[in-house]
Amino acid sequence: MPADTLDELIEAGRRQEEERQAEIKRAYDAGGTRPKLKVVSDNGDQKTNGKLVLRPARLPDPETLHPRPWLYGTQLIRGYVTVLVAPGGTGKSAYAMAVAMSLASRRPFLLDHIFAPVNVAYINLDDPMDELERRVAAVMLAHKIRREDLEGRLFLEDCDGHGLTLAAPARDENGFYVANPDEAALTELIRDSNIGLIVCDPFAESHTLEENSNPQMIQAAAVWRRIARATNCAVLLVHHVRKGETTGIDAARGAKAVTDSARVGLLMSTMSAAEAEEFGIQDDDRLAYVRLDDAKRNMAAAAKARWFHLRSIKLGNTFDPTYPNGDSVGAIVTWQPPDNELEKAPTTELNTVLDAIKDGPTPGVLYTRSRRGDSSRWCGQVLCEAFQVQDKQAAKMTDAWFRSGLLYEIEYFHPKWRRKTKGVAVRDHERPT
Repeated sequence: MPADTLDELIEAGRRQEEERQAEIKRAYDAGGTRPKLKVVSDNGDQKTNGKLVLRPARLPDPETLHPRPWLYGTQLIRGYVTVLVAPGGTGKSAYAMAVAMSLASRRPFLLDHIFAPVNVAYINLDDPMDELERRVAAVMLAHKIRREDLEGRLFLEDCDGHGLTLAAPARDENGFYVANPDEAALTELIRDSNIGLIVCDPFAESHTLEENSNPQMIQAAAVWRRIARATNCAVLLVHHVRKGETTGIDAARGAKAVTDSARVGLLMSTMSAAEAEEFGIQDDDRLAYVRLDDAKRNMAAAAKARWFHLRSIKLGNTFDPTYPNGDSVGAIVTWQPPDNELEKAPTTELNTVLDAIKDGPTPGVLYTRSRRGDSSRWCGQVLCEAFQVQDKQAAKMTDAWFRSGLLYEIEYFHPKWRRKTKGVAVRDHERPT
């Protein structure tokens, strides 16, 4: 093992970053010039020319490298920023609060692995403290969290109307620049309270820069990265999307630099009408079901995505006769889509069904792709009869087979109708094995 411990390496990196920032500030104060490049050779000689510092690679033994310091699943990592993007009303604040309380209580009730228990700070720049406390109470009730599980480990801040400004436009005798009024104070608070995760909800309220400017959003995101590195904590930024369809993390509001700057990008979206039909959820209820995707990776198929249910939790605060029913507050819980039993069917039985589809309902006649018209000629009917499943399950399987190319449509001559029509054929080389 190397002589330096992880904490020593982190502290050395922090001191180096502070020295570099101080050097940059002194250079600007002296007249706006930037530090010159230092090229450091093996014998310690330095050559100056530029803006950066270059050193010979250390080339350590890979087995001695410290693992990445993940905190929570593959969503939160010490020293880095995670961005959670979702439309309004999706439940992103409820999810962020649940993640914060999962880490603070040391309980993985959302099924993500907790690598290290840490103190958590949740800063909400939209809602007052009493609303934050209602959300905390809802999560505690939904997941049976005790007060002693959170005391001294969960910190809340609503900034009480004075806000939080980590990046703002400023001007001095040298012209315009980006100021960071609250960066030092927030960094000190995180260190003093030994915070391992800080949540900012929403990110847009933590700066006063131009949201649609990539250069300015690089600066707004950079201050959160500096805080993460200087304090060795994970940062979770809750961010809104633009108006319109949410099809990926690029739907995040404002300049793309915000999501590009994050180590992890999460996208939360409500269940679509097609997904609700697939899972047998009533359309009136589907907006209470949300999916979470790691948007910097490929989006998962609906059945394999991570799903959550936004449950309405009664707080029981019925003491005031003016409000005899008390409050109901949304809390996120995990939700598992119903299994499609056809996906578990033995290969031999599936191939028997494919043989029947290939032969058609009667000699010389092929099955149809659509259920319209004569449903007895629909290819999914073969699945319904063979496995005793409902139309929706059979349609899900046949749709998957058409997408994969196992089933496809051809034009053939119908012997009874004495004209050409379309029917379903099977590609034998695509069969399940």
